[in-house]
Amino acid sequence: MSRRGFTLIELCIAVVITVIAAGAVAGTLRAVTEAMQEQDRVADASARLARADARMADHLERARLILHQDADEVLLWLPTEPFDSSATNTSEYDTIHLNELAWYVMDSEAGTLMLRCASNRSSRTAYPLSTDWDNLRTTLQVQAQLTSTTVLEGLAQGAFEVEDADACSVRRFTFTGALDEERGGFEVRLGGRLPNGQRHPDCP
Repeated sequence: MSRRGFTLIELCIAVVITVIAAGAVAGTLRAVTEAMQEQDRVADASARLARADARMADHLERARLILHQDADEVLLWLPTEPFDSSATNTSEYDTIHLNELAWYVMDSEAGTLMLRCASNRSSRTAYPLSTDWDNLRTTLQVQAQLTSTTVLEGLAQGAFEVEDADACSVRRFTFTGALDEERGGFEVRLGGRLPNGQRHPDCP
């Protein structure tokens, strides 16, 4: 009996079919991989935004005043002592101390939103309401008296929306921006209203 083998044409067709099938499988795997990577980026971005929002929400809850704000920074006054209505406590509660200051600063060059506070968390250096807060932060940074914590990184843009510069009347701050394309390009909106804001004794 004679045996019939593959002809060259049949072999070529088989190779072509195999290549097409392999390409389809590779394309499917690539699409699945890209979809999973996109899901990871979305999840990572969502987690970062949630952490930043939670940090700000805690500070908003505790803040007494927004002492200063411009497009690049917001300064919150976060009293550390509970109020018990005693004369001594009232005096301390009404005094702005260094360890009660929290600056949120947008570093546009680095694409990072930072939180800057006193390195010495027990410092009770007092400041009047009329202090030049922007100048104070610069001075403290030069003197290495501030510590920095990253709140949100990977920002393509970001700024604070200044609604009112008067510390005695402003009760809200908002940060808007967007993550870079590597992190999904998601819009960012943080901040809100001070639910427990109070007036300072020096307010008119």
